[in-house]
Amino acid sequence: MRNRPMWWCGAVVTMAALVPTGARAFAEDVCYPLGTGTVQNCTNLPSSCPLREPVSARCRAESLAVLTNAPSQFNGGRSVVHSDSTYLLARAVGFSFSDAYWIAAYNEATDLGQFIPRDIYGEPVPEAAALTTVDISGLVRTNLQTGGVLFHYLSPRSGGSAVPFPDVNGLKPEVNDADTEGMLTHIRAWAMEGTGTTAPLCTAGLTLPSPGGDLSTGPACYTDDDGESVTVRGLIGLIGVAESIPFTLATGTQVLSVPSDGSTPVLSTGFDEWVGGTSSHVKDARLGIYLHALGDRISHHVCTDQAVVAGPNPIDGGFREDFIGYECGQGLHSLRHLYEIGVDYSKLSPKDRTTIAALSAIYDELVIFARARGVLLDVATTPAYKAALLEGQMLPALQTKDVMSRLNQLSATACSRGWSPFPGSPSCRGD
Repeated sequence: MRNRPMWWCGAVVTMAALVPTGARAFAEDVCYPLGTGTVQNCTNLPSSCPLREPVSARCRAESLAVLTNAPSQFNGGRSVVHSDSTYLLARAVGFSFSDAYWIAAYNEATDLGQFIPRDIYGEPVPEAAALTTVDISGLVRTNLQTGGVLFHYLSPRSGGSAVPFPDVNGLKPEVNDADTEGMLTHIRAWAMEGTGTTAPLCTAGLTLPSPGGDLSTGPACYTDDDGESVTVRGLIGLIGVAESIPFTLATGTQVLSVPSDGSTPVLSTGFDEWVGGTSSHVKDARLGIYLHALGDRISHHVCTDQAVVAGPNPIDGGFREDFIGYECGQGLHSLRHLYEIGVDYSKLSPKDRTTIAALSAIYDELVIFARARGVLLDVATTPAYKAALLEGQMLPALQTKDVMSRLNQLSATACSRGWSPFPGSPSCRGD
């Protein structure tokens, strides 16, 4: 039996479909075959594209075509940044196999709606039933109705104004700066809380004012002075302002899952019960979702650094988020995702070295969360240990163009350290 993840719903080539296709960050690079065979590269950089910006209009158009056409050519896939790499980083700082797996699985599920581990032939692994996440389709990148898209496109704030903050740098986001990185710090606070509803998970990351005055880490989701929800409006650009997709949301509790039978959606207040299992399992799931948002903030930074969460405005008390303009155009956006895997990172423009930045930031956050969970390895805090893992093993693997060579190198990284590879990846020699 083969399972199609959520991202294939963007396969129809219409203007609306370009949003889910272009919006994915750290796009799937390991794709499963439609018939027999083994995994393949989901995408390849067009020959018209250099490894350093600026690039031609032809390059941008061909890059968009590569990502738009990929869904019809494969039977789903996964991102080794969101899944395999996150698993390795979590193991490196001290998390157990189980915790590291679920952190990675929920990281990937934030893109796909649900993650089912599959082997190199595209078949579910033997233990897939026990390793499948619950549905979190309310958070996926294709979901404009629930605000799921904002877990992937994360705007900084700018004091309430519509003018971008001049010094914001999403390549190295300030994860504790709730005034600037509002959505990111909001999800982080929810993940750090671990369980319960003391730290809410809210639509667009908007809360009532916190004791510090920000609108991201307050005690409840945002309402106006009368206790009513307000509107969040925005645009996601395709080519420019004239060609863009609008979205309209209401502040309040984030929708977590949207049942296909039309029954009542699951809200984030019921997250712990929906995910189920032990408190550690719930914490893993929350952490995975946060790490996905962190990775996407970095992946999309050239676009989102120019966006803001503006408001509340004096007319209706609502908010505005627009992702438009040249840097957010889907052709250029697609190209930057093609730069993330299977290319020589040293040849990229510094702003496009997002894979290096994301792995480093994810590692650092895993150290903090591992310390809070009491599982941190002392050696994980040393620069040499981190460098040996990232620069010595993982980054060389991610720059490898051939997909099986890439997976083999990532598995070898696990095996060399005495860990099991990510489920579905090549096994250690001798196993």
